[in-house]
Amino acid sequence: MTNKANTDRGGNRPQQRGLIASFFLGLAEDAMKFVIAFAVGTGATAVACWYYDVPLVFSLVGGILVLGIALALMSDSLFS
Repeated sequence: MTNKANTDRGGNRPQQRGLIASFFLGLAEDAMKFVIAFAVGTGATAVACWYYDVPLVFSLVGGILVLGIALALMSDSLFS
């Protein structure tokens, strides 16, 4: 004996979002990718700066460089 009300919860239906919610979800996902890329670039450059006794403020250059490379590789062409 199963209770029909408890088994029919629509678990197999794909979740539908509105237009604005889909837009902001995609925007948040892309922003998170860029934040992670910037953090990895900054962290790797900070380790190099620490090893070579360079001021850590220059590690931001590595983050900006990685972010620029990620933006350049994500577009369809360099001029679009």
